Amino acid sequence: MGRQYKNDYKNDYLIAQLLVLFPGGDLGYFRSCLGYYETAPVERIAEKIFNNGGHYPRLITNDNSNGDNIIHNRTQQLNQALRLLATEFFPDCNVTYIREKLLKYEHSYVEQVANELLQEKAYPERLEYGKLDRSDLIKSDTYRIHAEAQLAIDYPQVWKSSIRAVLAENNWDYVKSYDQLQDMGSGGFWTTIRNFFRHWSFPSTSSSTSLSIIPSASSSSPSKIFNNNHNKSDNNKDDDNKEFEHDLQIIRRRALDIQSKEDAKIALEINEHEYDELITCQCCYGDYVIEQLTFCSEGTHVFCHECIQHYISEGLFGQGSLRGAARIPCISMENDCDGCFQHDILENIVLSQDIWSAYQKSIFEENLRHSKIARCSACGYCELDESTLPLDTALQRLNIIMMGARWIMVLFLLYIVMTLLLYKKENNDSSFVVVALLLLVYNPLMFIIVFTMVLMLNTRFGQWNLKEDIETVYDRIACARRGSIFQCRNPECRRLTCVLCQHIVRGLHKCWEKEQDGLRLYVEKAMADAVKRTCPVCGLSFQKEDGCNKIVCRCGYTMCYVCRKDIRKESYAHFCDHFRDMPGAPCDRCKKCDLYKTDPEDEAVTRAANKARREYLRAHPEVAASQPNHVIIGPISTFEKLNDWGHESMLWVLQQALDFIV
Repeated sequence: MGRQYKNDYKNDYLIAQLLVLFPGGDLGYFRSCLGYYETAPVERIAEKIFNNGGHYPRLITNDNSNGDNIIHNRTQQLNQALRLLATEFFPDCNVTYIREKLLKYEHSYVEQVANELLQEKAYPERLEYGKLDRSDLIKSDTYRIHAEAQLAIDYPQVWKSSIRAVLAENNWDYVKSYDQLQDMGSGGFWTTIRNFFRHWSFPSTSSSTSLSIIPSASSSSPSKIFNNNHNKSDNNKDDDNKEFEHDLQIIRRRALDIQSKEDAKIALEINEHEYDELITCQCCYGDYVIEQLTFCSEGTHVFCHECIQHYISEGLFGQGSLRGAARIPCISMENDCDGCFQHDILENIVLSQDIWSAYQKSIFEENLRHSKIARCSACGYCELDESTLPLDTALQRLNIIMMGARWIMVLFLLYIVMTLLLYKKENNDSSFVVVALLLLVYNPLMFIIVFTMVLMLNTRFGQWNLKEDIETVYDRIACARRGSIFQCRNPECRRLTCVLCQHIVRGLHKCWEKEQDGLRLYVEKAMADAVKRTCPVCGLSFQKEDGCNKIVCRCGYTMCYVCRKDIRKESYAHFCDHFRDMPGAPCDRCKKCDLYKTDPEDEAVTRAANKARREYLRAHPEVAASQPNHVIIGPISTFEKLNDWGHESMLWVLQQALDFIV
């Protein structure tokens, strides 16, 4: 012990010298370097650093702090390194994958993990580019102790080993673990009472700390240099307490919101009983009180909030008719109403926050698409596209040209008719048809006019949406002139952005391919998380295919697959051993877990997949719009082929004319 203390004191003295030469250096890196040299270690380490251009690993700094901005707590260093790696250096890499890499190293976290990821040919990608949630951060020992103790108070009916297993499955995050335990249920009233009196005890600090897989900075080194001031450790504990208090407030606010909604519901019921007359919604024809109704801007039509919510949700995530719409029109069946729904009422009273945010995002994207601004999706750098005239200016010129073309067309048709009538009057035979064909062949202008008229009559069965076709042609011309790829001119960015889907271009690019794959990966991950289990000791995730519900991890930890309880002591006594007349039927003599039977996973997987799909499509309405429409599969008729050919020919004629104008 004395020799070890002497060596530690010597290393501390040498590290202090290195810190004078290289301020802000990583203490773990210096300590690791000292193990390679026995004589003149400071001089030899300094020589290596100078030969490396003066570059050496530094302790991660926190720009938000005042004074000494160097982070001394290891958990905070890991989280700051995780932020740098997951948001700046590798924004497309899976956060869990980066976190597992970080926990393997004792120093130079950013350098070593970045070097390892750069050497890999491919790494797992994440769902949302550059996003890092608070639940993805590494939790400190103090946070874990508080989370386990609080969950034991929140769910006294659940075994503590089951709580630790659920925490391990959710990266020791209190909020996610709280939600999962709530979904698991309690197992009945009498089970709750029995577990409360038989298994309740105040949480022990020693037992909780033994589960930690993140050693503290003080345990990894007896040096006082790494934590040379006691108030720094106190500040770190205060930060951990604030972090847990923030998550605790999330659960409390959620409970208050639920209580507020229940109170509002009861108040509405009381209000309905007190009202003498109710007002009828002009959409669903249900009777409601005035607080549940909203009038259009004209004040002539009234609708309930539920009908308006369904209408806007379908317009944003379904058919897409309201994406980018500047006003939400009245949904009355009377076509003569020019009213709309006011935005302040929709935002504050009718719509939920996620639906309103999706509507605002659709307006922003639509305005950006029509603003002729090329924008980098990575840094926000913008440029004005001057390759084409604005669409409004082009339409004004096109209207003038179209008006002149109509008069020219009428005059030429009159000329043809008069010529044919004179020829027929003089010759009085049927050869005037041949003369008409010769006029069309030898007069190209006449041929183009007649050909255009035939296309206009044939296009879409005579129903020609000129405005929509002009916008389509304009987009084709603009894309052909400026290209579909925009390179950012910001010297710190220089990334490529697709102007069609506003996504970063990597290699061979296909619009919305990332979102389609993201939907699939998000649903698959939710389906896997619905049935997986995680060992609270070593963090290994697994899923049972067959066999009994007694699971023994490779680290020796034994748990029940159903309730996740630690059964290292009771073993098979944890499971029910009563005989049943009907195999698979629930036992009527005890509430123990079955040895082989588990909850039906198909229902849990289907439920998780449907929920994940709704969440993803709600957050990405552009993917919902790009979903394939279910149409009747079969051969195309000749009439449909002719109509499509006529429409494309008309678009070609419009494109040639508009290309000359813009």
